[in-house]
Amino acid sequence: MDRTERPRLGALGSGVACSVLLVLAWAAFPSAMLGQVVATPMLEGTAYVGDTTMTDGTVVLHRLSEGSQGELDSLAVGRDGAFAFPLPNVPDPARSDVFFASIRHDGVLYFGPAITAAVQLDSVYEIHAYDTLLAPAQGAPVALQSRSVFFEPDSAGWRVTDLFQVRNDEPRTIVARSGGRVWSHPLPAQAYDVRTGEGELAIDAAQFEDGALVVRAALPPGERLFVVRYQVPSPELTIPNESPVETMDVLIREPAPPLSVDGLELVDRIELEAGSTYLRFSGTDVTVPSIAIVAAEEESAPRVEWAAVFLALVLTAAALFILRPSGAETAVPPRSPAGREALVRQVALLDEEFEAAGGTEERRPEYERRRAELIRRIRALG
Repeated sequence: MDRTERPRLGALGSGVACSVLLVLAWAAFPSAMLGQVVATPMLEGTAYVGDTTMTDGTVVLHRLSEGSQGELDSLAVGRDGAFAFPLPNVPDPARSDVFFASIRHDGVLYFGPAITAAVQLDSVYEIHAYDTLLAPAQGAPVALQSRSVFFEPDSAGWRVTDLFQVRNDEPRTIVARSGGRVWSHPLPAQAYDVRTGEGELAIDAAQFEDGALVVRAALPPGERLFVVRYQVPSPELTIPNESPVETMDVLIREPAPPLSVDGLELVDRIELEAGSTYLRFSGTDVTVPSIAIVAAEEESAPRVEWAAVFLALVLTAAALFILRPSGAETAVPPRSPAGREALVRQVALLDEEFEAAGGTEERRPEYERRRAELIRRIRALG
């Protein structure tokens, strides 16, 4: 090799050295090398109808936070049901940021889960819609999975919280025909000052009409919890049981007069919170048309037991929040921990109903009042 080649090889060696240094710098300071470019957070998902992807429809992105609420964007789903929204920021729990998406199918609005943390963006977001099934005029015979009736003494007599856990076993969403019902169930004849509400559908999903709980809102496949609160003069009454119920519980807060419940067995005393005990009467596969609570002779107290699996899932989760008195005209007791998500959905439904009605100034005061109450409850959940 002659001397004229050496400078060229030396320059080549220097270039390799510089490349190595650049690689090391990238490994140590990648953000500095790219001017600190930050990827835009994306909500990427797929919409389904039953088990198949949706090929037509418009997905709406919603946001709820301390600073703003409402719809952010909308777009049509792809032929494979896919959609993607750039988010204005990564969900920040400290700001109570909530993002979620919705889609309408056959006139029914469906929601995806609430996104509250950045880690949730790593998974494909899914919205599940269903074809519809028209219910008979008087309602469909949906399964009553469980019913828990709480009695609490107060200055006006007894306050009752009646929890209906219904289950739609159909692969389609049950909808009401014009003027009809999706499902209904009678309440005790002595009930007055009735307030209805439940945690997953619109505020007016369940109503009290002609002595019964009446549901007209669409009922998708799966389970739904409906809550009714009312007053009765005394716990000695008859509870209608029009639908067979898989699990029935009557819980009477102490102190209470000696009582027995025809068709149910006194199984234990449970303590839902410190100093608050309930006598629990329970039964499974209850098919009798009514449950009578009657006076009984004084008996020895049942053994004290803590809530079992069923009570942990239904009674503790629902009662500790739902049984708190509410000053609102319509109680909307959300479940925990899904209560925040349910309230968020109600805000979206309320917004859409107001816009669909033309957003008239006549309806605005009631709309804003109901919306403010929902926002207050969401923030109270933290």
